[in-house]
Amino acid sequence: MTEPTATSPKKVALQNVGCKLNLYEIEALKSGFGSSGYQVVPFGTEADIYVINTCTVTGSGDADSRKAVRRARRANPRATVVATGCYAQRQPDELQNSGADLVVGNAQKADLRQHLEAHLAGTSPVSFDPTVQPRTSGFLQIDGPVEDGRTRGTLQIQDGCDEHCTYCIIPKVRGPGVSRPREQILEQARSMIDAGYRELALTGIHSGSYGNDLEVPGDLVDLLVDLERIDGLERIRLNSVEPAFVSDALIDFAASAQKFCRHFHVPLQSGDDRILKLMGRHYTRSYYAERIERISRLIPDCAIGADVMVGFPGEGEEEFSNCLSLLTDLPVTYLHVFSFSLRSGTPAARLKDHQTNKTKKERAHRLIQLSQEKRLAFHQRFLGRSLEVLVEGRRDPASNLCVGLSDNYIKTLLPGEEGMENELLPVFVERAREDLVFAEREE
Repeated sequence: MTEPTATSPKKVALQNVGCKLNLYEIEALKSGFGSSGYQVVPFGTEADIYVINTCTVTGSGDADSRKAVRRARRANPRATVVATGCYAQRQPDELQNSGADLVVGNAQKADLRQHLEAHLAGTSPVSFDPTVQPRTSGFLQIDGPVEDGRTRGTLQIQDGCDEHCTYCIIPKVRGPGVSRPREQILEQARSMIDAGYRELALTGIHSGSYGNDLEVPGDLVDLLVDLERIDGLERIRLNSVEPAFVSDALIDFAASAQKFCRHFHVPLQSGDDRILKLMGRHYTRSYYAERIERISRLIPDCAIGADVMVGFPGEGEEEFSNCLSLLTDLPVTYLHVFSFSLRSGTPAARLKDHQTNKTKKERAHRLIQLSQEKRLAFHQRFLGRSLEVLVEGRRDPASNLCVGLSDNYIKTLLPGEEGMENELLPVFVERAREDLVFAEREE
């Protein structure tokens, strides 16, 4: 390894594990390191510093986080390995045992680079109490393009959650809901548009609650109205919104807005009222159905996704059948299917009647099949029709065709030459698969 000198910048490699908010944070950290004179290199290559943003939503998130730390340590045994994120907040000792030199809690993440530099100088060791709930006091900022960026960017608007679902550890490791100040969001949005982005996806732990904690009146719809006014911003996409926060005002705005993508993701988790109550979810299956049907009715051809959990304690065949029948009947277009993962410290861990892994796997398989059928039917709906796609800076490795995404979340492959990246193009859909469609440019 070549030692860095006064004229050669330190190499830093960053890896995300987990959700889209974690991905935003990694992008923001890359932006910050790059603008501060570090050389950002791919994770797994030789670097002086490795940063892993960890996940603890499930046991596999824990395992993947430890694996990433060990991978960094193998790539360069002499490097400084930094772990941050939700697993770092919950179990810092386990990450140190896996090879992390420095563990930074979620509340300290916005100042990670400063903590790292203090650690390297040996002047200020970072410490935090994992038993104390953190609270976000600062948000990571993206001031320009990120690696592989300039088409579709992610913009954090919120952090933390106050819902306390019985299976979820996130409120303990992310803290209470905190909204990012609106002017800060708008300032970053303008900066990202100036850097070349044409679509911004708003993300957070509980985005629908945006504004509830701010002194200045305003909610998510008010923020969306302000974002719509930004010149050069072509598309606004929203990440998941909890059912209770899919208000009439939000749906009505989405139905009439010029830039809002026809795409809602509304977590269901269970379609059985008894299981929803055990989960601590504050809605019923009939309420959820009414929200989804209203979206579908007022926003034609809208992509509608749902998160679904199988194998929650007490979920028998009848309860699962209630969930399956509800989703079969609703106009959802795809599902994200998860198996219940026991998290120590959550109320669900104390419930009885836990399901076997075999049962969870069988139920997940049935829901995944339903999701594939629904997504294929949704894609086939557009055969012989036009879509507008935003062309991304990559090609499909199997076909070498350009990759684009429609506003209603349809991955599209189309022929094209170099230089099409970041263009919004009308296309004609010729062939549909479950995972994507093939299209030709319209003349």
